Amino acid sequence: MDIRYPVMPKEESREVRRAIRKIFIEVWDPIGVMADPEWPRDEYDSYIGEVFELLVSNASTEELMDYLFEVVNERMGMSPPHGREDMKSTAEALKQLVVI
Repeated sequence: MDIRYPVMPKEESREVRRAIRKIFIEVWDPIGVMADPEWPRDEYDSYIGEVFELLVSNASTEELMDYLFEVVNERMGMSPPHGREDMKSTAEALKQLVVI
């Protein structure tokens, strides 16, 4: 099924993507490198697009947790100590973003 969502104005889309990046840096940071000011701020940028699409499609907190856990577990090859529950604070922060 091809589902169409309203097109977001470009500047609003950029703002949401910047907010996602900020959450990734300040809340998520699964590899723990953002405390180092020398570390590139774009470390997690490759995941912003999929999270943006999840938010636009009104994904639940659970769906966001599943995605973030899959990224950490499968793509990064890490095992969070508390499993997908470790993704909850990030997913909740992402759900606070206003995406129409």
